[in-house]
Amino acid sequence: MGFSSEFIVQFACVFAMFLIWFFSLVPIRRAQASQEEGYDNSNPRDQYNKLSEWGKRAVAAANNTFEGLVFFSVAVFTQAFSRMFHILQEITSTERDRKIRTAADVFCIIYIVLRVIYLPLYWYNIPSIRSSVWGVGILCILALFVIAFI
Repeated sequence: MGFSSEFIVQFACVFAMFLIWFFSLVPIRRAQASQEEGYDNSNPRDQYNKLSEWGKRAVAAANNTFEGLVFFSVAVFTQAFSRMFHILQEITSTERDRKIRTAADVFCIIYIVLRVIYLPLYWYNIPSIRSSVWGVGILCILALFVIAFI
């Protein structure tokens, strides 16, 4: 039993979520660079108010992605540490533990896919589908927290 291999999918999804957030900054920088004065490296956040509607939506999408990264990471680590303590108490991993880990892996993967879909929905102002995608993502995070108590 190795903890690193037991939780590799979940921890990889946390890293993937970080990358999604990082790459969500690219449209913001492009919107800033396309302004008449160009990208202001001295005060980049001051430029946000001057951005086009699309640029402002890119900022909001990146902010929401960062918020999602925080909650998702806490949920993943809460669930993983809960499993680790349970496995340590039992000495060995049981079939039940494997099923719970598989469920957590699935929720993590679904969340990552949803976040990839979410960004363009926000950028291009498709609010009803975006809200549904966000809602299912929140349910995935809640499921990870619930799994921590099983």
